[in-house]
Amino acid sequence: MNSPMVGFDTISLYKHPDGIWADGADEFHNRGFLFGDGLFETMVFVKGRIRFANHHNDRLVSGMRTLYLEENGLSELSEIEVLLNEIWGDKKSLRVRWNVYRAGLGKYTPETNTVIESLQIHSFQPAPKLKEKACFSQNIHIQKTPWSHCKTLSALPYVMANQERKSKGLDEVILTTPDGFISEAGASNLFWVRSGHYFTPSLETGCIAGVGRSKILDYLGENNIPFSEGLFKMEDLLKADQILTSNVTGISYLQSLENKNLDTHREKGLDSIFELN
Repeated sequence: MNSPMVGFDTISLYKHPDGIWADGADEFHNRGFLFGDGLFETMVFVKGRIRFANHHNDRLVSGMRTLYLEENGLSELSEIEVLLNEIWGDKKSLRVRWNVYRAGLGKYTPETNTVIESLQIHSFQPAPKLKEKACFSQNIHIQKTPWSHCKTLSALPYVMANQERKSKGLDEVILTTPDGFISEAGASNLFWVRSGHYFTPSLETGCIAGVGRSKILDYLGENNIPFSEGLFKMEDLLKADQILTSNVTGISYLQSLENKNLDTHREKGLDSIFELN
């Protein structure tokens, strides 16, 4: 393997048919590239382990079953941990994107349901603590599909939503369904607090079943903190005392949404979920 071990930006590793991970691809014109036909997991590697490993594995396998991808031959997360430890040891925190896509070519009808895997590895950067300004997207809406809860490679709605956000000079964008129900943020799940009660959109809105989202819901339930999952309109979100976004890299609080100022006092218990330990 010729990948540099320090000072890197992004390293891509591909699992070849012989089972060896290497920094070269036999082919780039694959079904992931051509059709977005696959899934990915964004994971945090810290102190020699993949954080929330079981949640990532369960979500990936669930998504594979939804897309009719074969699980035989899929790497164990323990194998990926061994690989990362061999290259970087247990002293470096990494952001690891595990891509799993359908093998073969074909056109819209696949030739096979076996999978190919690749890893993209970056230095880890936690989610920003604060995002100053946010807005509702005017152009992009999230559609509920049988696979909308999965982390698929078909991410164009989020790309275009963040293009809209960037063009407005803002820090976050809130996405809704075509019917106007709150769904998620540009690259994160969404929570808000009103009078001590937490709210988050249901998966029925088409939002992704985030690992961070799952961990937060577990924490709220275990600590008897009231919360509701459901269908909520924009006016419900605008009544919030606090709004926070979450993904596997951590929690960000919004300072304002559509020019309404928000409380950014952090809940230490929630932060503890994402501490690098």
